[in-house]
Amino acid sequence: MKPSPPRSEGTSPVPPDPVDWSARYAAEDTPWDNGAPHPELSLALQDGRLAPPHEGARVFVPGAGRGHDAIALARRGWVVTAVDVVESLVAEVAPQLEKLGGTFVVGDALEIGEAQEFDLIWDHTFFCAIQPRDRARWGKQAARILKPAGHYAALVFPVGKPVEDGGPPFGMSCEALMQALGPLFRERVSEPVSRPLKRRTWQEFWLRAEKTGLAPAQ
Repeated sequence: MKPSPPRSEGTSPVPPDPVDWSARYAAEDTPWDNGAPHPELSLALQDGRLAPPHEGARVFVPGAGRGHDAIALARRGWVVTAVDVVESLVAEVAPQLEKLGGTFVVGDALEIGEAQEFDLIWDHTFFCAIQPRDRARWGKQAARILKPAGHYAALVFPVGKPVEDGGPPFGMSCEALMQALGPLFRERVSEPVSRPLKRRTWQEFWLRAEKTGLAPAQ
């Protein structure tokens, strides 16, 4: 029997499928929570890589958790829609986002009904947390909710983790994410992060892709 991955990698023994994320938060079993925005996101907001392209630019943050990244984006001028399935997070996150003009939505990011609304999707610990069978479905959802010429920016992690190790987080790569996003997207940046989280064993990449085509009508 293989040992479970160490908690320092942002995981714990593989839970049953589907994951009861509410129970994980209730038990404070959230090793993926860094307690602050990811350092690479903070740098990208400071150096302008993720500056809002215009006033009122909107960003969708799936699997927002306690909202560290979402709040950082809102403080830099993005109009944030943060989504998470854990209802208990509302009291903690929603007031902070609302003060900054953002919104916290309880729900499944795979089921959000808005279309062609967002300038950016920010993904950190979402794609790696969903079941691999749902990746293509998420790619179609991303294409549907992004505006033409919108961008998908992601911290790709855990790069190099064997598939047989399971998850979450499930092993992923820039190639796997681009495959899920599909032919409507073009990769613009793919490189190792300059400020990785020290407690993570697996490699992290920064990826940015642009939606260059139109999503098919639903």
